[in-house]
Amino acid sequence: MNRLGVSVAAGAIVSCAMGHAALGAGAPGVSISSLPAAPIIERHKSDHLINFDMVLRNSGTETFRIAKVELSAEDKGGHLVTRKSLNTDAFAPSITVIGDAILSPGKELDIFNPFSQFDAALPIAKLRYDFCLLRESTPDQREANRHRLPDDCDFVSSMAVSPRIYENKTALALPVKGKVFVWEGHDFYAHHLRVPLGNPKIKAMGIIANTNDFASDFIYTDEKGNAFHDTPRKLENWFGYGKPLYAPGAGIVQEAVNDIPDNQFKNEKATAIAYPKLPDGKDPKDLGNHVLIDHGNGEFSLLLHMKPGSVKVKAGDRVMQGQQIGAIGFSGDAIFPHLHYVLMDGSEEGVSWGLPAAFAKFRRWYGNSSEDVRRDTVNSGDFVENLDH
Repeated sequence: MNRLGVSVAAGAIVSCAMGHAALGAGAPGVSISSLPAAPIIERHKSDHLINFDMVLRNSGTETFRIAKVELSAEDKGGHLVTRKSLNTDAFAPSITVIGDAILSPGKELDIFNPFSQFDAALPIAKLRYDFCLLRESTPDQREANRHRLPDDCDFVSSMAVSPRIYENKTALALPVKGKVFVWEGHDFYAHHLRVPLGNPKIKAMGIIANTNDFASDFIYTDEKGNAFHDTPRKLENWFGYGKPLYAPGAGIVQEAVNDIPDNQFKNEKATAIAYPKLPDGKDPKDLGNHVLIDHGNGEFSLLLHMKPGSVKVKAGDRVMQGQQIGAIGFSGDAIFPHLHYVLMDGSEEGVSWGLPAAFAKFRRWYGNSSEDVRRDTVNSGDFVENLDH
């Protein structure tokens, strides 16, 4: 399935009072792409989450400042459901959430969708993003822009997407036993989500898709939330190190790597890491010991950072859900022992896109209380416990 970003026509819009818009001319040379082109809506608890980013490209000769980003959501009938915006107003303007707001000639800006969470009751069928752009090619223009109101736009360039709810084809269970903590998932602030695909360094690495846009990092903790006891420098002191990992769903193992040494901490505070020296071409993507499972329906599970020597399967093996396949380790691009798990729509990390992973039969903990969940996704900050095996 091809979900690579394609340029969406920058709509012709002229702004007017109260954030409403009418058709007109967008900024010259400015185009906007959605990555992926068909964003996915993830169901999580009582919310709908929409993870994607937008790339603004300036092929013209003028410099622009983004003064406002406005979202208008519509239902299938084209009726307005909700409207949200970020702008330059006040002493701590909300527009700073998007990061760099200057679009220079020949430049690309990655903007992670700032309106990523909606109540599941909202009937959202279409999302339109209007970017209020100010000319800022000269010092005089830059000074004048400091005193302009958010709706005073030189141009408004727009992009519209129709997100879709994704239903997993694979029956999935959490790949761990016992109570675990989702140290970082894929919420708006998570590093998994923040892969600037328009960045020249990212492009040079051959990364054309964010495989991790629905990924989760699992760790074990004590009752206080500590991930280790005594000194963290000893890997055995981490509560999760060496804990078994299980196939989240049935399928055929496509890759299994078992011989990458663990990373080591350089000091007692575990604030610096010594990565092993590997032969040229060994583990080029820093996945560490890992298992890739082809579920046979266009979905693939990737489990990373396993303990060396713990992987119990090899390429070509058929695995069943709940079968032990390895153990948590500290190999690859990891800053401490944990499991990195992602479901994706292809077999190649950095080329395939991530997919929401809805797990069955687990318990979600809220301090001393809990609820049994029939099926749902997990995200940053969740304490969850597998009830299936």
